[in-house]
Amino acid sequence: MKNKRGLLAVFLTFFTAISFAKNVSPDEFWQLEQTHNPIIVDVRTADEFAAGHISNAVNIPFEQIATISKYLTDKSKPILLYCRSGRRAEIAEAELYSLGYKNTFNGISYQQLLRTKPKD
Repeated sequence: MKNKRGLLAVFLTFFTAISFAKNVSPDEFWQLEQTHNPIIVDVRTADEFAAGHISNAVNIPFEQIATISKYLTDKSKPILLYCRSGRRAEIAEAELYSLGYKNTFNGISYQQLLRTKPKD
């Protein structure tokens, strides 16, 4: 019975976090990038990151996202996440939410972001 309650608690926490996920369009992502001084996190693998990434992005693979607390103690700082399709960024966003980071945004797709990046 305790295992079922524990599993239910984990399930509810995960899906509550997902329900608060803030997916943003590429245009919204770039507007946030230009106006809110966020940290940009690429949650793809190191190989994907090495093949190309958004300038100023840091690479923290989604399964290691909890390590962000070593580098970012200000939980109110905006965090922009992206990956290949948005799924890994969504998982990372849920984990960050459970760690107390409430100002996170899922920019979804690296390729879409790259195509819509404003000219410098």
